[in-house]
Amino acid sequence: MDAKTGAASTASRRGVCVLVGLAALVLALAACNPGAGPSPSATVTPLFTTGVRGVVLAGPTCPVEQAGQSPCVRFLSGATILALDSARREVGRAVSDANGDYFLRLAPGTYAIVPQAVEGLMGVAAETSVTVPVGAPLQLDLQYDTGIR
Repeated sequence: MDAKTGAASTASRRGVCVLVGLAALVLALAACNPGAGPSPSATVTPLFTTGVRGVVLAGPTCPVEQAGQSPCVRFLSGATILALDSARREVGRAVSDANGDYFLRLAPGTYAIVPQAVEGLMGVAAETSVTVPVGAPLQLDLQYDTGIR
């Protein structure tokens, strides 16, 4: 190796060391900078574990129920369920899943639960006033009318 190649190689290694050192300094400063996180005035939506949950059913699904026969209802997916506060403002919305399950995350308090019409069904489940307790979700199952008689 000649003197010219050796000098270039040493300069190249020195440049890499400087870059690695700068990267380490930037990372250390970023980790110590208290202003690097979210603004203290940022709005954070609480994730409630309380609310209203239930199963949405549609029935009857058979024209005549027989004694000993399983109920003539089916799970209803795609039903929209609203939660309204005392001023009738929407504060929650859920859509039932394939098993008919829904969950409205709500703070403890009183709400109107308002099921919305579902295409192809005659009746809408009744609007219901509920009081969500502290601690655990309230169970409210809903039933839509299929119109089969």
